[in-house]
Amino acid sequence: MPQTLSASLALSAGQCRAARALLGWSAAELAGKARVTPAWLEAFERGGEAVDDLDPGEAGRVLRALEEAGVELLAPGQASSGGGPGLRIRQQGGYIPAEQLSSANDG
Repeated sequence: MPQTLSASLALSAGQCRAARALLGWSAAELAGKARVTPAWLEAFERGGEAVDDLDPGEAGRVLRALEEAGVELLAPGQASSGGGPGLRIRQQGGYIPAEQLSSANDG
């Protein structure tokens, strides 16, 4: 079972690594943007710390940095092909739900 920062944040170590890969960020770059130490981030991404021991301030900053870069976390079963947890990059310029697509909003 993947480790998560907290039930409310729902960011697993694997999602964090995948988000960095999608963004092309190194661990040091994410750590800097999130204002956490690279050692803390690397330990989290390895799953080396128990969830209960994680500082929620650090966890929140990591999640906010990823979200500000356009990463959207997916809950298990939420629009993911395998039904497990995942993520996606939000489209720049806004999202138009499929039911609202028309020739009037073609880009």
